[in-house]
Amino acid sequence: MDLFFTAITWIGSLYVLLPLSMLLCFLLVLDGKYAQSTFISLSLLLTVASVHVAKLLFRRPRPSSEGLIVAMPPDWSFPSAHTAQATSFFLSLTFVIFQFLPPTWATSFSVLNLFLVFCVGYSRIYLQVHYVSDVLAGFILAMIVVAGLYYVILFRK
Repeated sequence: MDLFFTAITWIGSLYVLLPLSMLLCFLLVLDGKYAQSTFISLSLLLTVASVHVAKLLFRRPRPSSEGLIVAMPPDWSFPSAHTAQATSFFLSLTFVIFQFLPPTWATSFSVLNLFLVFCVGYSRIYLQVHYVSDVLAGFILAMIVVAGLYYVILFRK
């Protein structure tokens, strides 16, 4: 499982999510879906900003572990940025998918997105670079940001 969780944790990385988000937003703009593009991009950007402000406010040290599979990240532990970023991207994507796909397909994608978010969060615990509370906080923070932006950008439309 070491190799699986080492790979899956990258799904929550900005190295993966930022280009993916930019590509998706570009495609949405080409299709005239400006509100959806704004929603996805702002969800990720505001989540990233919020999580890093929270890290500076809480300054919680990372778990002390020996024999780690991956290098210990140099920043603070609380909340988990990977989990927050994955939650933000995949949750905002889910909201947009429900606007364009039939409910059966949208539900299937939602389950896949939820599974990916869970795997990223669990990978951070498995790799011993976060506490469970870091992952839960990242998940909750992203949900709040995405829900707020959904209400402001897409729901009130």
